Amino acid sequence: MPQIIDAAVQVELSADGDPRAFVWDRFEHTIIGQPQAVFSRTRWWENNGTPTRIDTELWRVDAAKGDEDQHRYDLRHDADGTWVLALDWG
Repeated sequence: MPQIIDAAVQVELSADGDPRAFVWDRFEHTIIGQPQAVFSRTRWWENNGTPTRIDTELWRVDAAKGDEDQHRYDLRHDADGTWVLALDWG
């Protein structure tokens, strides 16, 4: 079972726009391998008004803090430009 984190993080991007590291709880986590972009459709019709974005941008990444074992995480990139560490898959 993944652990819900839902915490704002700072994300460093590569030249092509993929996440390559993120800072969570004051520690940098380096992304290992190729991050996978996943888009999921939001239920925009359930909200009032016109949607600004109908897809949620998620990145599934494997990352490690220093020399510790790597974990799988989901990073969410919100419409306002902020990044959120959504899940820790362990």
